[in-house]
Amino acid sequence: IVGCMTYYLMPNRANRGLSHVIEDVHFNQGHTGVKEGLAVGAISAVSIGAGASVGRFGPAVHLGAAAASGLGSIFKMSKRERVTLSCAGIAAAISASFLSPIAAIIFVQEVVLRQWKIHQFIPIATAAVVAKELAFVLDVHFVIPVPPMPNDVQPFELKYFALVGLLAGSLAIAFNRALPAATAFVAKHLKVDNRIKPAIGALILAAMGFYYPSILGLGGYETQLAVAGGIAISLCVILLVLKFAATVASFSFGFNGGVFGPSLFMGAMLGSAVGLILQDSGADITSISLYALAGMGAMVAGVTGAVMSAIIVMIEMTDGVATALPLIFAVTFAYVVIYLASEDSLLVRQLRSRGKNPWGKKN
Repeated sequence: IVGCMTYYLMPNRANRGLSHVIEDVHFNQGHTGVKEGLAVGAISAVSIGAGASVGRFGPAVHLGAAAASGLGSIFKMSKRERVTLSCAGIAAAISASFLSPIAAIIFVQEVVLRQWKIHQFIPIATAAVVAKELAFVLDVHFVIPVPPMPNDVQPFELKYFALVGLLAGSLAIAFNRALPAATAFVAKHLKVDNRIKPAIGALILAAMGFYYPSILGLGGYETQLAVAGGIAISLCVILLVLKFAATVASFSFGFNGGVFGPSLFMGAMLGSAVGLILQDSGADITSISLYALAGMGAMVAGVTGAVMSAIIVMIEMTDGVATALPLIFAVTFAYVVIYLASEDSLLVRQLRSRGKNPWGKKN
């Protein structure tokens, strides 16, 4: 079903993601087709329902950009206005997904535009705030229940959060390299009709998820369980490795979705494992939850390149400032690893592979 939907509904018969929305903003005057947005949403929904290890937030952003683009066409807006409206749609989708208007505003400025202009900021901020309130009223947002935690982190623990960041940065580099490499490998060596590729991928996913079905689909419950410290160290490591492989396989064989959800899952497992190891070794740590949340933020920052946004979105989602310092340390050190390795985020890699990187060769 996914293969046929992609073949008949998508432009060039290929999947499209967040990097294509960024491409539209910079090279297509902010125009993202409404039909394309609806197709991405439908294909992603079927992919997730079929057990593909993909996220739902990337497609939500695509839908937000497409809806805004459609409004721009209806009201015959200028090029500058259409670009701004498209960015407002992106911010609205992110804000509604996580109840995080501040992170949504920063994400658009930090990742999509990479600039701050007052004429863009005001519409983007307005859309983010309105979307957050609407999502709250309708109760359709993603939340991470966090157990009570102390407001202060012990200073000696900061080195542990730095370790989480270093590990998450290394994992993000591996993921950012593996996903496009595997996609290219499958495209080159698997000479079958693209309509059949997702079915082959489903067999691989079924084999990986036979004993550990929690790696399939969104994995939201397992992410929350890791934040609560309810998963053993060995299981955290197993789920991390399998989720990594399942996500790469899902995209390589033609399933569609986002990478934000899998990044949260992998980061939670990594951070929780580090926290549990420290706890078992006798270290006096504040809370396992802080390590899981720090891993989530660091992994998201490493994969998407959204450094400031990753910190803010985790603070807003957990509704507490206790996570601020651990997140800052973890995300900073994750980015240090990526910077020293001269690596790009996954989004920039995808843009560069299509010759559509608006910011040059290296970012």
